[in-house]
Amino acid sequence: MSELQALLIDSISHCLKNSDNLEQFKTTSKPKLILTTDQLMLKLGVTRPTLSKWRKEGRIPFIQEGSVVRYDLEKVLEALENKKRRLR
Repeated sequence: MSELQALLIDSISHCLKNSDNLEQFKTTSKPKLILTTDQLMLKLGVTRPTLSKWRKEGRIPFIQEGSVVRYDLEKVLEALENKKRRLR
């Protein structure tokens, strides 16, 4: 058994022994919908260059790990809605 596996088993065992504390980890919110660039393009009906421009302008939030870019749909929609409100 690797050191990581042993650490995980110890951590899980500790949590199970203290299961009365598990209530703090329960959530009632919907899971986040994290999208790829292609998925967000389809959802919003925009092109790849438009998304790239919006990222560079800071208009929409994104998550980047190396060359991989992802978008939290809820945060993107909120950012676009806020931008629309400010323009009115």
